[in-house]
Amino acid sequence: MLKITVSNSTSGTTFLLSGRLVGPWVEELRQCWLHAKPGRTTPCHVDLRDVTFVDEAGTTLLSEMNREGVTIDASGCLMKAVVQNLGPTGRRACDGGIR
Repeated sequence: MLKITVSNSTSGTTFLLSGRLVGPWVEELRQCWLHAKPGRTTPCHVDLRDVTFVDEAGTTLLSEMNREGVTIDASGCLMKAVVQNLGPTGRRACDGGIR
């Protein structure tokens, strides 16, 4: 199960995720992101701090989002490792590395 909360503010769009980014929930996040993408002039952020697991499809989507300039916040060993392996392009929220 995955809960996606979308917040829009002057500082950008934030996707707050809670649960597991797996299976059909990956496509749900993709659709939310694509829906918010057209004409967006403010930054986009993904908050993974309440995510407990990401499967291969979820990692692929996060990598795509990262390449598009989405900032990704993570905490915990597993999520930090997932974000660190997304690749060198894009942006990550940093606090001495990854949050």
